[in-house]
Amino acid sequence: MPFISVAKVNEIPPGSAKLIEINNLEIALFRLGDEFYATSNLCLHQAGPLAEGRIEGEQVICPWHHWRFNIKDGTSPLSPKLKLKTYPVKREDDQIWIDLA
Repeated sequence: MPFISVAKVNEIPPGSAKLIEINNLEIALFRLGDEFYATSNLCLHQAGPLAEGRIEGEQVICPWHHWRFNIKDGTSPLSPKLKLKTYPVKREDDQIWIDLA
């Protein structure tokens, strides 16, 4: 599947996230500085909404039970077996694109 346009750069301030819903998928789109990353929005514990979580450094903390995940690669410091699905992201001018493949 080709990249899909999902947001404008100015819609996501640095250090924040936005929920993107595409094809029955919930994706958390994060901005760290000038870089953008996308993971599944659903926490692996009990499907908490990660786009609503607190961001600390490169980690997002689930608002429900405080599980942590690395925003860049989806890994959890709790166990190497716990990993969120991640999606390729690209920025072209003021537009953010996600590849759902």
